[in-house]
Amino acid sequence: MAIAAARRRLWRGMGTAAAAAVSGTDGTLLARLVSDPECRVKVTMEDVASAAQHRDGGFWEPLAAALLRASSPTKAHLVMEWKLEKLLKEEIHDCEPYSTIIRFCAQTRNSALAMRVFECVEAQGIHLNTGIFNALVNTFLSVGDLLSAMTLYETMEEGIDGCKPDSTTYDAFISAFSVLGSGHAMMSWYLAAKNAGFIPSIHAFESLITGFVRLNMLDDAKTAFEEMISLGIKPSSAILEANLEMLSRKEEANTVRDFLKCVSDGNWELNKATVERLMRMCLDRGDINEMEQLFALLRKGTHLSSATQLHQGIIRFYAKADRLADMEDAICRMLDNGVMFMCPEDVEVIICSYFRHKEFDRLDLFLNRIRSFLKLNRSTYDILVAGYRKFDLHERLDTTINDMRQAGFV
Repeated sequence: MAIAAARRRLWRGMGTAAAAAVSGTDGTLLARLVSDPECRVKVTMEDVASAAQHRDGGFWEPLAAALLRASSPTKAHLVMEWKLEKLLKEEIHDCEPYSTIIRFCAQTRNSALAMRVFECVEAQGIHLNTGIFNALVNTFLSVGDLLSAMTLYETMEEGIDGCKPDSTTYDAFISAFSVLGSGHAMMSWYLAAKNAGFIPSIHAFESLITGFVRLNMLDDAKTAFEEMISLGIKPSSAILEANLEMLSRKEEANTVRDFLKCVSDGNWELNKATVERLMRMCLDRGDINEMEQLFALLRKGTHLSSATQLHQGIIRFYAKADRLADMEDAICRMLDNGVMFMCPEDVEVIICSYFRHKEFDRLDLFLNRIRSFLKLNRSTYDILVAGYRKFDLHERLDTTINDMRQAGFV
């Protein structure tokens, strides 16, 4: 029998592991199980299962995860064993609840229990399906047992009724080899999925693209990204971060501009890390068109802190370039949006720009507008004093010195 032969091969050299799964559960029940001796765990589970609020039987998963987090892996194992025994006692012949246990084994990296569940299903004569095979494949991949995972895949390929590999099967191998850093294996499974007529999921594309970028296989990353877009799949935040990293490493012209255009056209969402990186790139490069493009994009989102820094970066750029009209438009835009100046240097670069152009009346308008919400510091007053003296603006000089005196700087 194919499955029996596969099982014998799987057990050879198979190890076990346990890892904490993040979840929540009833604190009182958890405390009870942690304090109870191991011999009482299954009894306690049976008592709890009979309670009205737990009769659906779904409470065991978060409980097992919480026990792992409480450094009680043996008790977590006993909870899963209890669930298996309950299914067998009730003669449940639906494959799905058994698959659920195996899927949880993948989270906890308990391949021994997963294999035991699989054997029980077979012994009960329950009709196997692709889902339970995929759950077991994932469990073996979670513990790095590639040989066992491949053995299962080959068994599925033999054509057992209802157990043929599906897109989830291929996605699992793509993800596993991405974690292992094997670019050629990733590509092989990706091509195998396509040849089998399956379209990789967003999770598979994320594994492919991030994996290729980590391995510096940038052309492969670009190919995978372009194919994903051609299929109409919206990239995740991790994919967008990886794509930006790829473009940055390739050092192509208009990298940020092209990236921002794609984001805008596709109405994609950027996470905070990507926004901050884009902002740093724009400010470092000093490309005002890219800054304005990013700012337009940020106005649609919720990245307020980044938008504030970008506001002031745009203003600094225009001030240093002595583009007064653009600078004033940027100032008004920022203030009208309720954003204030963050540091004296941003105010001082504006003042210096006005002095260079001898636009003293426009400087007065600017100072009058910001004085209602911003207290000037000593260095800003010093710049004003120096400028007014240079251009013999005695009335403005006297007023400024008086303001300094009232502020305690003279």
